[in-house]
Amino acid sequence: MTFPHNLARTTLFLLLVSMLSGCQILKNLDILRSNQKGVYHTVQKGQTLYFIAHAYGVEINRLKRINGIYNPSKLQIGTRLWIPGAWQVLNVDTSIDKQALTKKQRKRNKKLNKKETPNKNIKAVKGFLIWPVKGQLTSRFGSRSGRHHDGIDIGARKGTPIVAAARGKIMFSGWGPTGYGLMLIIKHKSNLTTVYAHNSYVHVYKNQMVKQGQRIASVGSTGRSTGPHLHFEVRNDSSPMNPLNYLPKK
Repeated sequence: MTFPHNLARTTLFLLLVSMLSGCQILKNLDILRSNQKGVYHTVQKGQTLYFIAHAYGVEINRLKRINGIYNPSKLQIGTRLWIPGAWQVLNVDTSIDKQALTKKQRKRNKKLNKKETPNKNIKAVKGFLIWPVKGQLTSRFGSRSGRHHDGIDIGARKGTPIVAAARGKIMFSGWGPTGYGLMLIIKHKSNLTTVYAHNSYVHVYKNQMVKQGQRIASVGSTGRSTGPHLHFEVRNDSSPMNPLNYLPKK
């Protein structure tokens, strides 16, 4: 009988999927470093993003960017924050006064945070990319439900081919951060990077060179998704840009 053999294969497959989905990757371009260590810190009463960043020695702008936080004042108790580079969860002392920081520390933080600030003067190249999938635009770039939506959503049937928006190199292929599901990241010329999330299947591997229009994945609904669609992002030097400024008009 083949039933026990098939059952064993299925069990092994589910185990591998479970292991992969547990490997959380940093957001934005930090996601390219899939082997970077880190921990999840659960926000407690009285803890602010400032206190948490200070306790772990992480620039606050980087912590905001990685965790998709655009309004630190609305940080809620129980929120799980990814802390890159940390070995263990720390007790955050909320009694620390900002004035306790030395002038040298404040100057260093200001300099580092300035580097993290997105460049708003980057000019988009209209038509540089092609549409990665045939479907209907269901969600645009920008503010959505009180948070910033870093890309656009294109609704399509499960299994619909997804193609590379431009020629480039596969920098990441696998399970992304919480919510992104099975995803791909392609690096293009001019410091552009495209992200393809919620896929049901990927057809390419890391470090592979792909051509514009080459099939790279299939539409799915993995991760935090309400139905089959492609979440598509365009980034320039890690800053999220409006993909519609790069895509040809339909």
